[in-house]
Amino acid sequence: IAQCRDLENHHNENMLEIAMSSYDKMGKNEGDEEMPEELRALFIDKDTVINTVNASHDLHLLKIDNQEDKMVTRANGWAADMIDKLHTDEINRNRKRVLEINIYLSHWKDELDFLELQETT
Repeated sequence: IAQCRDLENHHNENMLEIAMSSYDKMGKNEGDEEMPEELRALFIDKDTVINTVNASHDLHLLKIDNQEDKMVTRANGWAADMIDKLHTDEINRNRKRVLEINIYLSHWKDELDFLELQETT
């Protein structure tokens, strides 16, 4: 995610350079004749150009942050589910083992009782 932010910052610097170069060309009437009017409207003054590029940059950073939040939330959810499953599996394993031990003890108790009965008869 840090690399995405670095790439976005680099992209923003490039966009600002291109936008300022285009603004300077528009000021010298060297602008592209095929440029749509909506785009020309952004080159009214220097502040508008800078604000537009910065707004785009902020929006991109917001999307990166939102994606990071989603990834962290999913990872935390996955980890919590995994821990819950491991805990449940361990409880079940423990219960089976205790049951096995109880059955084993019961079997030997029955054997001892049987042997005691045979000795008394």
